[in-house]
Amino acid sequence: MGKVACFIFIILSIGLLLGCKMETTVFYNTKLFVWKGRRESCLILIHGGKACSERAREIGERFSDYFYPQYTIIAVDYRFSGYGGGELEDILNAISYAKHLLIKKVFLIGESHGGYLALLGATKAEVSGVIDAYGPTDLLAMQSFANSQNPQLNKDWADYIQATQKECQDTRLELTECIKKRSPYYLADKIKAPVLLLHGTEDNIVPISQSEMLAKRFKQLGKTNYRFVALKGLGHGFSLLEGQPFELIQNFLNKLRGEPS
Repeated sequence: MGKVACFIFIILSIGLLLGCKMETTVFYNTKLFVWKGRRESCLILIHGGKACSERAREIGERFSDYFYPQYTIIAVDYRFSGYGGGELEDILNAISYAKHLLIKKVFLIGESHGGYLALLGATKAEVSGVIDAYGPTDLLAMQSFANSQNPQLNKDWADYIQATQKECQDTRLELTECIKKRSPYYLADKIKAPVLLLHGTEDNIVPISQSEMLAKRFKQLGKTNYRFVALKGLGHGFSLLEGQPFELIQNFLNKLRGEPS
């Protein structure tokens, strides 16, 4: 085999090996992208933005570059629904899948909308830790913020707002009460797992007040296993895989896994 042919063969082989580490599975009708690493711990990753298979796979690929195979990686391809509706069922199914694999420590990591779902998931299921990066915590306060300071949010998320209103109507609960039941802030007493809240001080999409108010609520409840970090000068959507955010995440996970930072 010539040198050029040999080089091409090696590159193709590496590509195939890297590609093989990810598999797609469906667990209770929830599509998951899975990188099966060590079974001691796993990261359940919840992307930001709206429901989107490409975003789900992309967040898994990003984190697998840094955390696989030390962790099993599970990226959730959650469905479209109202806030905290069927999308939450997909997060809970992902947690059940991790436990089906007999993984001992299950961590939820979410960005923006995904951070909201990570917190909400921790109100319904037992997990080892939650990392919420710039996620909404109080949907009522977010609506007030959108109305007064960022009306574009109402246009961008009109489909989710309408779906939430429809689902709330179906429950026959008063709308405000229904939305509270879908907001982590009002369910803070149900979050028993350790929590790391990361938020940029210059966020004009999800204001930092969303994390501040949840941290304050945790303090009022006497919760001690949480940390809120305001990241000076950062806006919405900062990377979790570089700089101070990455260091904070590594330290948080290592501490909960009983490893040195």
